[in-house]
Amino acid sequence: MSGTRSKAGNRSSDTRERLIVAAEQLFGERGIHAVTLKEINAAAGQRNESALHYHFGSKKALIEAILRQRADVLDARRSQLLDDLAASGEKPDLREVVKISFQPIFELLHTRDGVRFARFVAQVLGDPQFDLPRMTVWGRYDGLTRVNILLADYLNDLPPDVAEQRQRFMLEMAISALAIWTRRHDALKDVAAREFFTANLVDGLLGMLTAPVSAETEAALTPAVKSRGRKTDERKARAD
Repeated sequence: MSGTRSKAGNRSSDTRERLIVAAEQLFGERGIHAVTLKEINAAAGQRNESALHYHFGSKKALIEAILRQRADVLDARRSQLLDDLAASGEKPDLREVVKISFQPIFELLHTRDGVRFARFVAQVLGDPQFDLPRMTVWGRYDGLTRVNILLADYLNDLPPDVAEQRQRFMLEMAISALAIWTRRHDALKDVAAREFFTANLVDGLLGMLTAPVSAETEAALTPAVKSRGRKTDERKARAD
């Protein structure tokens, strides 16, 4: 009896993984709203059209499940890189922190899995249903939490709103650039070009994070903060 349950559990786990891979591929290629649940079921080889609903419940829940599964693996690698750095006894410089933020996915860019995820997560980034920068601070990811603490320490000379927005820019710029890179015909094979791309991307992100705050940005900051405060007060008033 226990063997029967074990086989059923394995089949269920295999079906779930097939659905995740199929959905990730289709979403990355065509966009989230251009893909139907029926198409995902078919691509995963599921004759039962209710399979996806059984395992995930909805398209949104499926997307969140893909993000969690992939993020768990990437963040474990990120934590390992941070542990290795901590073992050296030296505090990482800002460039090292930025590099470690994305190194786990850099390491996968020569694989189909890495390409598929980069394209998928770029589609999620552009969808208004998901606030990906905020979702990366779910609090469950040790590596990301540690990276964010280090980034905050290095950016503490910036106005808080500027620093927060630049951290969002960093994620948005990196994901968009990675997805575009994977469209190259030689993205999987040209090691030298890939290493140049990732190194230059880190340089660009570092430059954006550390750029001086212009007088124009400073002048625009106060009205923006006040406007946000008014909107928050209005939402609270409506809720009351």
